[in-house]
Amino acid sequence: MIRYIASRLAIAAALLLGLMSLSFGLVSLLPGDPAVALLGEYATPSDIARINSQLGLDKPFGERYLDYMGHVLRGDLGKSFFTGNSVGQDLWTRLPNTLVYLVPGLLLALVFGVAIGTFAAYRSGRLPDKTFTVGVSVLMAMPEFVLALLLLFIFYQKLHIAPAPLGMISASDIPPPTVTGSLLVDAVIGGKWAILASVMSRAALPVITIGVFFAAPFGKTVRTGLLQILNSPQIEFARACGLRPMQVYRYALSDVRASLMTYMVLLFAAALSGSAIIESVFSWPGIGGWSLDGVLKGDLPVIQGFVLVMGAMSLLGYVALDTLITLLDPRARELAIRPRGRRRQVLPTAAAGHSSENNSVKTS
Repeated sequence: MIRYIASRLAIAAALLLGLMSLSFGLVSLLPGDPAVALLGEYATPSDIARINSQLGLDKPFGERYLDYMGHVLRGDLGKSFFTGNSVGQDLWTRLPNTLVYLVPGLLLALVFGVAIGTFAAYRSGRLPDKTFTVGVSVLMAMPEFVLALLLLFIFYQKLHIAPAPLGMISASDIPPPTVTGSLLVDAVIGGKWAILASVMSRAALPVITIGVFFAAPFGKTVRTGLLQILNSPQIEFARACGLRPMQVYRYALSDVRASLMTYMVLLFAAALSGSAIIESVFSWPGIGGWSLDGVLKGDLPVIQGFVLVMGAMSLLGYVALDTLITLLDPRARELAIRPRGRRRQVLPTAAAGHSSENNSVKTS
């Protein structure tokens, strides 16, 4: 098992190196000149040349690539062209702000999706199942920002039970002392529980938005998987043995867990990469809005740092997913940790035994 995990980590490291090279090449080919964006459209050629020299953009492509790879391998993601802040520090500051609504939102989507998907499969072909199909189609066709605006209109504009979408805390709240730069982490370190409660209350609508939006694909996956498994011979045998319906559904749901875990990792990567939409609607100071601002300004270190960190988190998520499925599924574990030569040795023996049995039957 240790050898299997080490091989997966080695593959992830190789893919990450490829991602670093690909992101540097693609970002370098983006149209626009960062020096012009910094100085404005009335900048003189001498000023543009000076800024390009300061930023290292006047060097050849190969030299810039080697410099970039060397800095990244040392843990240095560079500095923003516009703010001068360390990209790594900005990522560390804003990533917890995004995870504070993204992780609970996906967990809510998982629970809600499993519940409605199981109920729809249990009532297959009936009115609840048809209602579920229509609702899932509507949610999957609706853009994420439309759902966020709809929730704001209901809970903030009409019912007045949600705070204004103006960031993580209100203007009257006093921020905690800066330790890490992240408002959420600093509030926990400083014991500012009122600030933490304010952050949680303002994260409620983003959490609900993520939960409702991603519950539709979870529910659809559960319903499709359960309908296939409930019609399988092993489930028919379990019913014939007199097992209660809830036991049958629990066994059937255990066969869908691998698909759910896979979908969870895929949706986490998709939600993290597309978090700019939610953060723009709710004025949330997370990693998505920060990266979107870097793209609009042409801030190359910010774009490259965002792509690299998102790719690294996705690759680590896939490694964790493979490991977890291997631990939970005996069939996957047998295929993963079995020595390569063992399977080739077993199959001929089994085939020979089967052949000898057939010969003995024919002789008799």
